[in-house]
Amino acid sequence: MSETGPDGEATSAASLGHLSASGQESETNTRNGEFAYFYRTFVLRLTAFLMWQGAPAALASDLAQDTMLKAFERWDRIQSPEAWSRRVASRELVRAFSQVEESIDELALEPTSLLPAPGEAAAWEQRQEILRLLRGLPARQRQVLAWTLDGYTPTEIAAELGLKAAAVRASLFKARAAVSSRMTDREGD
Repeated sequence: MSETGPDGEATSAASLGHLSASGQESETNTRNGEFAYFYRTFVLRLTAFLMWQGAPAALASDLAQDTMLKAFERWDRIQSPEAWSRRVASRELVRAFSQVEESIDELALEPTSLLPAPGEAAAWEQRQEILRLLRGLPARQRQVLAWTLDGYTPTEIAAELGLKAAAVRASLFKARAAVSSRMTDREGD
């Protein structure tokens, strides 16, 4: 079977198939490029998001990597990759916490590639202080505060977590009050 190509020459079905395959290859390259950009710009933010919720750096890094793999496998079906990734990673963190036998504090001391460069030590120390303040919060308050720190509104958080907006606002209020109280207590020491 042959068709007439754009130049008037007969084109075989095999060469038309090659053109179609090359179009699919181009789509795959575009998809992979989009995901690669998402990965480069988001994986460290996702790791930090998990650490805000109380995950030790090593666990947060592992869960972020696992989430990125799942995102790549479903890339064509994900509407909002950042929110989807946060939701999936948060669920995995809850599962991990329910299975942890070691002390979270012991795991937090493990060295990782996420430790700061020497010139960034002061900023890293501030983040560690914030993590210590957040560690004492109940899990839901830490979770809501982590979403808030990543720029989500209570309404958006409620939609992502399947909660009522009023419940999110209440958890956020309690979390902020508890952190504020702890900061005041530390300043008084």
